Amino acid sequence: MAVVTGFSNYRVDLVTMADLATRLASGTLIVPCGAEAAIATALEVARSGVTPPGGSAAGPTKAPGQAAPPATPAVPSTGCVPGDAIPSRLPASSTALGLLPPGLVTPALRVVPIGTADLFGETPARTAPYPLTIPTPAGWPATWTAYDPSNVRVVLTTGVNCPDRGVSYQTNVLGKGWDWLLQAGTARYTGRHWDPAFGWWVVDAVRTDHAGAVWALVRNADVAVSDFECSMTSHFTQHDSGTVFSIDPRVAPLMAKAGFDVATIAADHNTNPGLGAIGETVDLFRANGIQPVGGGRTLAQALRPAVIDVNGVRFGFVGFDAIGGSAYATADSPGVAPLTPATARAAISAARKAGAQVVFALPQWSSVEYRAAFTGFQRSLIAELEAAGADEIIGADFHWAGAISVTRGSRSGYRFVTASQGNFWFGQSWSRQTQEGVMTLLTFVGTRLAQVRLIPTVVLDDAQPNLTDPATDGQFVLHQVLSASQLLQP
Repeated sequence: MAVVTGFSNYRVDLVTMADLATRLASGTLIVPCGAEAAIATALEVARSGVTPPGGSAAGPTKAPGQAAPPATPAVPSTGCVPGDAIPSRLPASSTALGLLPPGLVTPALRVVPIGTADLFGETPARTAPYPLTIPTPAGWPATWTAYDPSNVRVVLTTGVNCPDRGVSYQTNVLGKGWDWLLQAGTARYTGRHWDPAFGWWVVDAVRTDHAGAVWALVRNADVAVSDFECSMTSHFTQHDSGTVFSIDPRVAPLMAKAGFDVATIAADHNTNPGLGAIGETVDLFRANGIQPVGGGRTLAQALRPAVIDVNGVRFGFVGFDAIGGSAYATADSPGVAPLTPATARAAISAARKAGAQVVFALPQWSSVEYRAAFTGFQRSLIAELEAAGADEIIGADFHWAGAISVTRGSRSGYRFVTASQGNFWFGQSWSRQTQEGVMTLLTFVGTRLAQVRLIPTVVLDDAQPNLTDPATDGQFVLHQVLSASQLLQP
C-alpha cells in the first residue's frame, strides 16, 4: 500500500509504521474498502469490527494459565473509502494521509516514503524492504495492485549550472577542488539579513552534515539532466563579477562522476567565450559519456536529440533557446538551437525516430528573469512544444524556482511543465529567491508519469547547493513554486 497525501503537502516528508498505526487508531488515516482488516493487522492495530489474528476487536486474548498480553485498545471505526475514490479525498492542499493501492497512484497525489522505503523513489529506496504489504483483497481489479519496482524509473532535473564566479572561486581560487561540490549535504537556516546593495532579504545558513546527499540524489536517478548555461573552454577565465562566463573543462568529468547523463547547452551565455567554445563543450561532454543537446557546430548537431534507454523504456531530450543572447546555429556555423515551431518539430521527430517513448523538451525561455509565475510568452511556447509532440517540458533561466503545471495529456498520460528550478551550481547570494532552488524528481511507471517531487535546496558559499528540510526551511521556496502553479486535481 502506498502512503499518499495532497500534492502540496511537504509538511510530512516521511512516516513510520508507528505513525501510521497511531493515525489508524485515531481514525485519521484514510483506508480503502476491502483492506481494513489486513491493514489493521499489518499495523498491529485493533479496530472495532476488525479482529487481528489471535485477538478480538477489543484486543488480544490470553491463553489458559498465562498472563494477559498487553491490550491493544479498540477505537471507533471511521469506515472506509472505495480505493478509486481516495484520490478525490486528497486535493492538492490536503494534509490528510491515506493508503492507496500503488496502481492508482498519479502525479495529482504525493507519495510519502515509509522510513527509507519508497515505492516510487530512486533505486535504493524502491528496492529497500517495504514494510506495508497486505494480501490482495477480493474484488480489487488487478490494475489497482500491479506494481513492479523494475518498471519504475526516476528522471532528475536540476536548475542553472554555470560554475564560474562564486563556484570557480571556491573550487579553483580557494583550492577546495571541484569534488568539493559533490560533498554538498544538508543545511539549516540560522536567520536572515537585509542586503542593502540589491535590496533583498538573504538567508543565513549552516551545513548540518550528510555530506554527499546531493551527489547521491543525482547518482541514484535513472536519468539525471543538467541545465548547463555556460560553455567550457581550454581558455577559461575565472570571473569575479559580471555576466560573461567561461567554464573550467574539468567540470565535464566532474559531472560524469556526479552521475549526469544529459546536459542542455541551449542558453544565452554559451557563446560568451566565442563560438568555438560550443564545439569544445559538445566534445567534452561526449568524451565523458554525457549527451549534450541544444547546441553544436551546426544546426543539425544542435537539434540532435539525446536518447537514454532505462530498462527498455527510452527517454528523449531536446534543447532550445527561446530568448537569444547566444548566436543561433545555422547549417554551417556553431551556436544554440532556436526555439521555433519548425525546430521543435524537427528535434522531437528525430527523438521519436530514435525510439524515444517519452520526450522532454528543455527550453531556456526567461524573457523576464527573477519571477516565479509563467508569462504569456512561456504559455505560447508551451503550446508550440505540445503541438510538436513534447511530453514533458523543463524550462530554465529565471534564476528563481518557478511555477509548475501538471495536467492530463501527452503520451505519458500526464504532462509536467516547470518554468524554472532556480540555481544549482551557480551563485547569486544577493537574495533569498536566488539562493534557493529545487531539484525535481519525475517518477515513471513504464512510460506513465506517476509522481512529481520537488526537493528544496539552498546555495551556500555562493557555490554549493545543499538540501533544506521541506517541512521547515524549504517551505519558502516550495510555497513560491506551488502558489504560482497549475496543479492537477484528483
